[in-house]
Amino acid sequence: MEVDEIKILNRDELISAAVEKHERFIAEYQGEYDALTSGASSLNREIEDLKRSIENAEEKVGVYDEKKHHAGHEADEELKKMNLKPVDVEKIENGIKELVSSKTSDTAEERKAVYDALCSDIKSLDGDVSGLLAKIDVSFKAYLDGREAAESLTIQKSVLVQKEKEAGENKRVDWLKRRVESHQEALAYWKGMK
Repeated sequence: MEVDEIKILNRDELISAAVEKHERFIAEYQGEYDALTSGASSLNREIEDLKRSIENAEEKVGVYDEKKHHAGHEADEELKKMNLKPVDVEKIENGIKELVSSKTSDTAEERKAVYDALCSDIKSLDGDVSGLLAKIDVSFKAYLDGREAAESLTIQKSVLVQKEKEAGENKRVDWLKRRVESHQEALAYWKGMK
């Protein structure tokens, strides 16, 4: 059986070994800490950019909704200028109300069916209906654009929640920070012993 020789360190060698150990750990932990915090900084920038994008998307959704209602109101006004039977006016007014409705439970296909039926009803009227149809088209296009913007907004909000969760779960950064501080204290102690 082979026995390794045990070397007993004198005071200066022991202090030097302790200093080297703590410097090595500080360098290792500080490197990882710096890499993670720069990533966290990048993540925080992403979160802030995403929040601004969500704010802009919310504004767009509101603008499209307002545009849809405004065009519907203009279509109502155009309808009142036309000399039509009360039954036709009521039918088209109801179609316009349904087209510009704020309910979110219906699908794009259902709203398209309302639009198609309304356009068909308008085209069956006597007289020039091009102005009325144009306003209905604007209202429906605003609905479609608003729906698309709302879907995009929902996705962005979901991504934001995930990114904020990632930023909050970075426990290793805290651990590394404490380790670096602990080794720095120990290093200062051992250097003070020289």
